[in-house]
Amino acid sequence: MFRTIKDIENKISTSNRKNITYIHPIASHEEIAKLIAAYSNGNGGDIILGIKDDGVTLSIKKFAFSLNIESILDLLDGKVKIQYNRFTFEGNNLFYISIDKSDELVKVNNIPYKFNKDGDVEEMTIKKVFISYAHKDSDLVNILEGELQKYEHIEISRDINVTEYRDSLDEFMKTIRDHDFVISVVSSAYIKSLNCMYEVMHLMQDKNYQEKLFFIIVSRDDVAYYNEKNRYDSFEANLYDAIDRLKYITHWRNKKQELEQSINEAGLTPDLMANLALDMRKLNSVIPPMDDFIKLLSDKVGRSFKEMYEDDFKEIVDKINR
Repeated sequence: MFRTIKDIENKISTSNRKNITYIHPIASHEEIAKLIAAYSNGNGGDIILGIKDDGVTLSIKKFAFSLNIESILDLLDGKVKIQYNRFTFEGNNLFYISIDKSDELVKVNNIPYKFNKDGDVEEMTIKKVFISYAHKDSDLVNILEGELQKYEHIEISRDINVTEYRDSLDEFMKTIRDHDFVISVVSSAYIKSLNCMYEVMHLMQDKNYQEKLFFIIVSRDDVAYYNEKNRYDSFEANLYDAIDRLKYITHWRNKKQELEQSINEAGLTPDLMANLALDMRKLNSVIPPMDDFIKLLSDKVGRSFKEMYEDDFKEIVDKINR
């Protein structure tokens, strides 16, 4: 909610410095734009021009330099919530800009800004996070995405438009490797999805993958987070029993045998064979490391969606922040 002129006057009278910047004698349009971006990306705040702040006392001066607010707004990328006006305080002409928290990230010259712990404006480092999941588990991912979107410095990608870029495996993998972190929502459907396994197997080939890859292990208790119409049988990832883990490995070996048999029996045209060859390429890359992948998940003692949600996904957010 915007501050009124009366609110601004009260801040000056009480030497209030919380979420407020005093400017005198002059500041460039770019400096003011960066302040507006930082307040927009934080919790909002105010800029008052015509008051000198030496860190101890506030001295009422005058707002005397030329300010083109439209030129400042032109430097900003993103929707800014802002009010501004001239006002008179103790006989001096001043100018205030009141900024509310924005619903989207605000940038100057394509760079977002924030206030650091010392109250100085600095560039905000954006962490790109890719969420890998089976579409049957979209309800969980919707919740996860909503929680992570509360952090301005976290940019979320998810494969909703999956068919638009999976036609090119190389281009698809580039979109994931460009991210700083990957969160895998591991359900039974995820482990049985060729595309999902292909994603994670390629990520595991990077030597530092354990630093960027998070696993959320879907458990029986997580059923409450699915919309009732989207619940499906045996959704949980059963990883902590040797027989259950063996079932997943057998599933993929059977898939390969079925595909090989279909190819041998089909007598297909070259264009149809090309599509099958693509699936075979994925299968051949997925099956050899599958046992290691299942073992990795079981050894990590992954936390369930419910546990992470009740903890505000703190474990993931803290690591992203580091």
